[in-house]
Amino acid sequence: GKVLVVDKNAFMGGNSTKATSGINGTPTRTQQAQNIGDSYDAFLKDTVSSAAKGKPNPPVYPLAEVLVGRSGDAVHWLQDNFDLDLSLVARLGGHS
Repeated sequence: GKVLVVDKNAFMGGNSTKATSGINGTPTRTQQAQNIGDSYDAFLKDTVSSAAKGKPNPPVYPLAEVLVGRSGDAVHWLQDNFDLDLSLVARLGGHS
């Protein structure tokens, strides 16, 4: 099959070109090992709020539900398949 990538910017990568500090995900083994309380609901709320640019009562976006719902598995895939050390957990702007 073929994949078509569409980007609204003049260069590929969009806002991900700025993402040099990590990857968001929950629940992860690292969070569990470090007794860090996090949840799908909190991550979804942060994600939807960010997408709505802080507007009150934002709608829940189906794609956000998938992104958040599979985020822990995505982190584990990176750790397992690329032997990445993602043991440093930090709170970044916009995340509760």
